[in-house]
Amino acid sequence: MDGADILVLSPTPTHPPDQGNRKRIYAVCKELQARGARVHFVYYPQEWWFEFLPHDLVREMTAAWDSFHVVPTSRHTYNPPAGQDYTIDEWWDESIATTLKWLFKRQHFDAFIVNYAFMSKALELAPPNVLRILDTHDLFTGRRQLLEQHGLKPEFFYTTQEQESIAVQRAQLVWAIKDEEAVIYRSMANVPCITMPHAEPTAHVARIRRFDDEGVLVIGMLGSGNVINVQNARAFVEAARPIFEARGAKVQIRYVGSMCSRLGDLADIDGVDLAGPVATVDAFYRDVDVVVIPLAFSTGLKIKAVEAFAAGVPIVAMGHALEGIPIEHAWHQCQTMEEVAQVCCEIAEQPNLLGALTQATHATHARIQHQVQAALDATIGRIHRRPTVVVTMDHAFFEPESAYREQIYQTINLLMQQAQVVLYVDQLLPPHQATLFEAFNGLAVDCKLAVAPHVSPPVGRSLGLNHMVVSLPDLLARSARPILWVMRFCPELANLDAEALRTPLFLRMDVLRQLGSPPSAQAIKALTDKCLETTWIEAHAEAPLPGTFGPHVRHMLVPSWRWKPNRLHLGTEAPLVHILARDDQYVLAQELLSRLPMLQQALLPGAVITSKPQATGRVGEAKHFSVGSLLGRLSSFRPMPACVIDLSGNAYEFETLRESYMRCQIPVIDTHRAGESGEPLSLMGLVELLVDLPEKLASIKLAVNDELSIRYGNDAGWANVWRAVSVRKALG
Repeated sequence: MDGADILVLSPTPTHPPDQGNRKRIYAVCKELQARGARVHFVYYPQEWWFEFLPHDLVREMTAAWDSFHVVPTSRHTYNPPAGQDYTIDEWWDESIATTLKWLFKRQHFDAFIVNYAFMSKALELAPPNVLRILDTHDLFTGRRQLLEQHGLKPEFFYTTQEQESIAVQRAQLVWAIKDEEAVIYRSMANVPCITMPHAEPTAHVARIRRFDDEGVLVIGMLGSGNVINVQNARAFVEAARPIFEARGAKVQIRYVGSMCSRLGDLADIDGVDLAGPVATVDAFYRDVDVVVIPLAFSTGLKIKAVEAFAAGVPIVAMGHALEGIPIEHAWHQCQTMEEVAQVCCEIAEQPNLLGALTQATHATHARIQHQVQAALDATIGRIHRRPTVVVTMDHAFFEPESAYREQIYQTINLLMQQAQVVLYVDQLLPPHQATLFEAFNGLAVDCKLAVAPHVSPPVGRSLGLNHMVVSLPDLLARSARPILWVMRFCPELANLDAEALRTPLFLRMDVLRQLGSPPSAQAIKALTDKCLETTWIEAHAEAPLPGTFGPHVRHMLVPSWRWKPNRLHLGTEAPLVHILARDDQYVLAQELLSRLPMLQQALLPGAVITSKPQATGRVGEAKHFSVGSLLGRLSSFRPMPACVIDLSGNAYEFETLRESYMRCQIPVIDTHRAGESGEPLSLMGLVELLVDLPEKLASIKLAVNDELSIRYGNDAGWANVWRAVSVRKALG
C-alpha cells in the first residue's frame, strides 16, 4: 500500500491500548502502516467530552499516526435514548462533519474507515472516489433485548435492525468482527461484508507462581467493568464452587481487572481472589495457570480472549465466548459453566494436560493471524481494484495562465468521478513552494501526485499534494486496473512492457501538439503497438493520423474543452478584429489588418494569429501571436475581439483557439464557407465582408449560440470518453 492514504474516524482513542476496542483499532491501523499506507487518525473524544484531554495520550497518538486530528465535541452523547432504542444517528455530533469536510477539501484519501455504526453518518461526507469502510466492532441490533433477558439494564449503544441497516447501506465495505455477525449484516443490505477478526502479535508469557499458589490450580478471568463481564463472573463462581468442593479439587479463582470493583460481594468467599486492575495484561497471565472465559452470553468478539491466545497460555472457555475465533480443541467449546468447572478439576488432578492445551492455543493463534491477514488482503484488493487513471503531466502546468493547466483541471474533473487520478511528473519541479501550492490549490481532494525518482523533491518538502516517488512502470504496476492518460509524451513511455499490455491508453493528441514538440509517428507506433487498446483523442476531424493504426487503436473526436476556460471568464470585448492565418498567409493577414481602418472605422485591427511564430512587429495597431504563445498565456486573449476572421480554411492547428473564442461567444467567420451558398470567399468578397462587417456583426453574433449548441451541446464528445473509461472500469 505504498503511497496510500487512509483516513480513520474513531470515538475511541488508541492510547493507552488497555481496552479491547482500543487494541483492535490500534492493531488495524498499525498493520496498514506496516503495509506502507499513511494513516490519518481523527479522534472524537466521546468519553472525555466534558474534560481536558490527557496531554500525554494526545502526544502518543500524534507520534503514532501520520497525522492526528481531534474533533471538538459540542454535546454529550451518553444520554438515554429518546425512544426504546437509539436511532442510528442519535449520538452524532455535527462538529465531526465540520472537521471531516475540512479534511476532505485538503487531501485525497484512498479509503475512509469509520469505527462503530453510530458514527456511520460520517461515511456520507466522503468523496465518491474514496472507499468507505464501516468497522462495526459489535452488533447493536437486539442488544437491549439480550441484556434484558439476563436481567441487566441496557448500557452503551443499542438499536434496531432497521436502524443499523442504515449504517450498513452508507458503506461500500463492512467489517464484521466474527462470521456470525457478518451473516446478519449481509441480510441488512446488499453491501459486501467480510469478517475482520482481531489479532494480537505473538507475545508468549511464562507462568511465575507465587509462594502461596503451590499445590493449587489458579484459574483466572480478566475483564472490564461492563455488566456482561460482571454478570458472567458472578454466575461462574456460583456454578463452579460446588463442583470444586464435591471433587475436592484445589482450584483458586482469580479475577483481575476493573470488573472487580463491581464484584465486592465475592470478596469474602473462600477460593475467590479479587486481584483488581493490573498495570499490564502480562502480569495477569504470569499469575494464573489457566485462563477461563466462562461467558454464557455476550456480544461481539472477545478481545481479551484473542489476547490470551497471543500470550500462548492454556485456555478453557465456553464455545459462545469464542465465537469468531477458529478453535478446534474440545475444551475451547464447553457448553456450560459447569463443564468449564469440570475441565478445571481434571487439569488440577492431571497438570500434564496443560501441555496439549497450550499447543492448541498456539495453533488457534496462528489461524487468527492468518484470518486477519486474509481480511486485510481482501480489503486492500478492493482499494487496488478501483481504476486508477495516471495522467502524464508537462511542466507547462505550472504556468499560471496556460491553457494546458486549464486542460489538466478539466481532465481531472472528468476522470475523478470514474477513478482515482494520479498526476505523474517526470520533469524538474518549480523551485518555489508558492508556485507549487498555487498550481495544486484545490486539487487535494481530487487527485494525488507521483514524482519520478530522478526528479524527486528533497525529503520532507511539501508539494501541496500528497506525493509518492515512483517510476511510471512501477506506478502502473501498483494498480490492479490502471488507465494511462497521456498529456505529455515522457521518455518513460518507451519503457512500458508488461504494464502496457494490460493498460488502456488514452492519447490526448491535440494537447500534445500544443506543447510544441508532438511525438514522432515512430514513437507513437512503438507505444501503441505494445498496448492492447488505445484511444486516440483529437479535437479536429482533419487532424493528421498515422497510417499505421491497428485494429486496437480507435479515433475519438472530442472538443478541446468541457466548458469555457475559467481564465477567459474575465475577458471583456473590444471593437477589434483578429485574423487566423496559416503561415503562408501571414503577409496577406498583415495587409488586410493594415487596411482595415481604410475600409471602415467601427472595428480596429486586433491581432494576426499564426500556427508558428513569425517575424515580430506591429501591423498598424495590430499585434502578432502564434497559437502557442496565445494558449500559453490566456490573458493575451484580453481584451476579447468583436469577431475573428479565419483565413486558414478550418486548419486543425487552430481548433483549440477557435473553440476558445466560440465558448466566449465570439463569432469565428470561416472565409472558406462565408459565401452566399457556403462557398469560399474571393479576395474581393473578403474585402466586402470587412467593409460590411460592422453592420452584419449583430446578426452574426445571434448565430453563435446556435453554433455553440450544435458543436458543443451536452459535450457529446466528452460523454464518449466518459463511457470509454467506464467500460474500462467495468471490465477491469
